[in-house]
Amino acid sequence: MATRALLRRHGGGRRRFVRPRLSSSRSRVLAVTLFSLAALLVLVPTAAAGTLDQSQPAINTNAAFFVSDVLPKAQTFTSGLSGGLDQVDIAIGRTAGFITAPLVVQIRAVSGGVPSGPALAGASIPAANVPEAFFPSAFYSVPFASPAPVAAGVQYAIVVSSLSCGLGNCYEWAAGPVGDSYPAGKGLGSQDFGATWVPLTFGGFTDLPFKTYVLQAPTSKAQCKKGGWRKFTNPSFKNQGQCVKFVNHQGGKGNKGNGDVGNVDKGNKKSGKKK
Repeated sequence: MATRALLRRHGGGRRRFVRPRLSSSRSRVLAVTLFSLAALLVLVPTAAAGTLDQSQPAINTNAAFFVSDVLPKAQTFTSGLSGGLDQVDIAIGRTAGFITAPLVVQIRAVSGGVPSGPALAGASIPAANVPEAFFPSAFYSVPFASPAPVAAGVQYAIVVSSLSCGLGNCYEWAAGPVGDSYPAGKGLGSQDFGATWVPLTFGGFTDLPFKTYVLQAPTSKAQCKKGGWRKFTNPSFKNQGQCVKFVNHQGGKGNKGNGDVGNVDKGNKKSGKKK
């Protein structure tokens, strides 16, 4: 059961975990997973996040779950906004300074209550960029170069794992409070590279700390520039000019006082000529 991967503080600072045995079939799953990740994931750029949407902000600093390629963890959530999910915050930590396996974070669709299908968005973070924390106590932001298209009312999953991790415990995702702290989703664990998932229920922990951010339609021309137009999915654009045109149109439609200044000035000049 994936719940055996829970790590908790014990007297004298002892740490305890159970490392699962790997079968030949699970090794084949790992090989396929690594190949898929190499094709899907890109390094994370610095970018402004969208609007905060869903969250379970409480962090339990006395309990955490191991995360690795063998032991991925996931948190499902129900999106409240439609648009492009361009960042998640997770309470994650690297278990030791010598860890070199990159951290992998994905957004995936949900089917039957568990992650399903290919990644809608993904990021691979160098191990050195992840704070070293055996019991994480703060959020770590993971932006996505290509946001995941999400729709309000639909459930998705934040899936966290790593590339090849010989120790089986390269990272830790802090537990949330005991009980169902986020009713619109649940925490999940796997001990076979994500081939199967079970709810995190050991010790009463059922949800993991997280925050999601959704980028909606652009509201300024600046958001369209420097490749920013590529991030929007609701609506999406073919180029920067199309994005700017959308902003101009929306700015002057039914709300000229708060719209694009150029459009408002032009309209006033026309009115003056007619008079």
